[in-house]
Amino acid sequence: MYMLSIMMKQLIALVSLALLSTLSVAQMAPENEISRECVYGDCQNGFGTLEIRTEIGIDRYEGNFTDGIFDGYGKYEKMITRSDRAYYDGNWDMGIRQGRGTYWDGQSDLYIGQWQDDMRHGRGSYFFGLENWYPNKHSEHWLRENVENYSGEFVEDLYQGEGTYRWPNGQRFEGEFFANEKHGLGVFYYPTGTWREQLWEHGRLIR
Repeated sequence: MYMLSIMMKQLIALVSLALLSTLSVAQMAPENEISRECVYGDCQNGFGTLEIRTEIGIDRYEGNFTDGIFDGYGKYEKMITRSDRAYYDGNWDMGIRQGRGTYWDGQSDLYIGQWQDDMRHGRGSYFFGLENWYPNKHSEHWLRENVENYSGEFVEDLYQGEGTYRWPNGQRFEGEFFANEKHGLGVFYYPTGTWREQLWEHGRLIR
C-alpha cells in the first residue's frame, strides 16, 4: 500500500509537470491615448512625471526622458481595466524595455529579470498566480519557494535554455526548455526528496 501511494504521488507529479503555465502578454504601450501632461520635472530631456490620459483612466510614467521618450530608468503604471494596473519598474532604451526590469501584469503574474527589444530575454524569474502584488511585498527568494514559478533563461518571451520550474508543494524540474516546453535532459525532484532523470521532446516525456 505504501509503494502504491508513492507511485500515485509520482504519477500526479508527472501529470502536473506536463502542464506548465503560460506567460501573459507583456504589452506596456499606451492604448487609446487621449492626451498627455507633464505634471512634474522635465518630460523632454531630463527626469519627470508624465500622465497619459486614455479611454479607461490615466497611465503614469516617472523617470528619465530623451527627446520626450522614456529612456534610462523609469517606472510606468498602465491602466488595463478601470480598476487594475500593470506595472513596469526598470530600464528603457528609447521607449523600449531593455536591461533589467520588473513587470507585473496587473492581475496575477510577475516577471523579474532581463529584457531585450521589449521582450523577456536573458535570465529571469516568472511567478504565477499572485494576488494583490505591489513593489517590495515579497522577496524574490520568498516567491521562488512559495508560488509556482520558472527561473532560468528566456528567449524572446519564451522559456528557452536552462531553467528550473517549481511548484508550491516542493516538487521541481531542473533541465532544458525550448519554446515554453521541456525539451532535452532534466531532473525531476519529488516532494519526498527522491529524484528521477528524464528526457523530454517538445513537452513529451520520452523516458
